[in-house]
Amino acid sequence: MTFKTKGIILKRTNLGEADRILTIFTEKQGKIKAIAKGIRKTLSRLAGHLEPFCLVNLQIAEGRNLDIVTEAETIKCFIKLRGNLRATHQAYYLAEIIEKMTAEGEKHLAIFDLLEQVLEHLDNGKNKLLLSYFEINFLAESGFAPELYKCISCGRKLQPDENYFSFRQGGIVCARCFKANFDAKKITARAVKILRLFLKQRISVIQKIQTDKKLVQEIEEIASTYIEHIAQKEFKSKRFLEK
Repeated sequence: MTFKTKGIILKRTNLGEADRILTIFTEKQGKIKAIAKGIRKTLSRLAGHLEPFCLVNLQIAEGRNLDIVTEAETIKCFIKLRGNLRATHQAYYLAEIIEKMTAEGEKHLAIFDLLEQVLEHLDNGKNKLLLSYFEINFLAESGFAPELYKCISCGRKLQPDENYFSFRQGGIVCARCFKANFDAKKITARAVKILRLFLKQRISVIQKIQTDKKLVQEIEEIASTYIEHIAQKEFKSKRFLEK
């Protein structure tokens, strides 16, 4: 049995003398692993189409242990992204999030579209708040959307004064409830507003928001700490982003 789908190459591992095992995030099947036979041979017709972060049309045959890529045609390979070292590190971080936090064979169309949009913006050199936008929306689509409108402890509507983000509870707590949330971090009203916009607006709108370095750092710390708390795993690729 074979099927066709769009996919984004997340990872590749050499196998034997000529083959590669690919981790692919697909539109129809979610995350899958498949083998590309003979791809490392000089005359392979698959070579060049199955590079990391390439968006491709795929034909895949179901195999006994691993699926097999039988056809591949590049839609877009984000060439400029791959020529920028920092953007490449950011793309590897996004790929690692999907690899570690999604189950194989589970369709996630919204996350597929999110990844494609973020890679497109990275390729165009636009990276302001991009990773934070991805982290928050990825969590929301995975069932971990943060509560940003009322105190997650007492349920009162949030006031734009003293509030805190609780990573353990997954949302904002008011000043009254702060003492019971030892892991909570103070969050400014401006940061709350942008986090709300993350869940309502497309990336192109977020890129136009006026921010300063301090605000960006605040949002990045909250988003990255929250996803690490949910994942309960270390993202090794993040080390390269911090250098």
